[in-house]
Amino acid sequence: MVEIDTLACLDYLMWLQTGDEVAKRTGLNQSTISRNLHKCCETFFLNVKKINNEYVITGNTDIINLERYVHQFHRWKSYRPLRLEGMFWSGRTYLSSPIEGYVLGNHNFMHVAQPLAMLRTGVLDAWIAPFPDCPADDDSELASFPLAYFPCHLIAVESHPLFSINRELTLEDLIDYPSLALPEGAFPVFEDYAKSLGLWNSPSSIYRYDINKWEGRNSTELTTSFSSIFGLDIFGPPQKILPYKLEINLGDILVVKREFANHPMCQNLRQLLHDRLKPWADRYSEIRLCPPAP
Repeated sequence: MVEIDTLACLDYLMWLQTGDEVAKRTGLNQSTISRNLHKCCETFFLNVKKINNEYVITGNTDIINLERYVHQFHRWKSYRPLRLEGMFWSGRTYLSSPIEGYVLGNHNFMHVAQPLAMLRTGVLDAWIAPFPDCPADDDSELASFPLAYFPCHLIAVESHPLFSINRELTLEDLIDYPSLALPEGAFPVFEDYAKSLGLWNSPSSIYRYDINKWEGRNSTELTTSFSSIFGLDIFGPPQKILPYKLEINLGDILVVKREFANHPMCQNLRQLLHDRLKPWADRYSEIRLCPPAP
């Protein structure tokens, strides 16, 4: 019903959230992008609004989702550039440089609902999802390929009073201080685990990564936070692992539509992502790499 590049402008705006980012991915000027957005809204009887600083589509999306499926099928079958997104940490490890045949996102999501919905509706073609908040192995629509697993740590700035306790910490020690949390439902499986410990109790109203609203709070509020070894390596300010063992692992899971799971583009991507993480695994023994595509 609309040309591929026309629908791409709307989908990229929903995904990337600014006209400048859409222009970078499409090579189109702002006036052309605006015309394409208007064409999509007119064709599918939709509106684009900004709610809580995020562009959203309002109206019945049944027809546009059918169109998205056709366009997605064409991208895979014609080897056109596929759309790949990661979370705010996996984007720094796997996706810090271009990948041939893929359009990369901003890698700044701080929740799973939006990228998961975009994957299901065909706005995205592949997503590096976080374990344990990833689609189930038996999801009828999506196929999941584990890339790596690694421990979760509690961290704090070096000057935090908890580091003055010269022994292994207990939960009683930890709950004396606030623990950073994301909005309810951002990572529901992990949230349930953290709350079961009495942690995850000092929320930040953040849906896209902002260091000042996340790890940066540790330096001013005596908070603790959850992190992987990636977070310690990549993000500031300097923080340390607290001496308390968490009984949960984190991970990165590549997710695509099940019908495209055996496509050569998917198989090649699995190998490439494995190769990009290997130097990290060589540096940090706690990272357990999963076998790439055969």
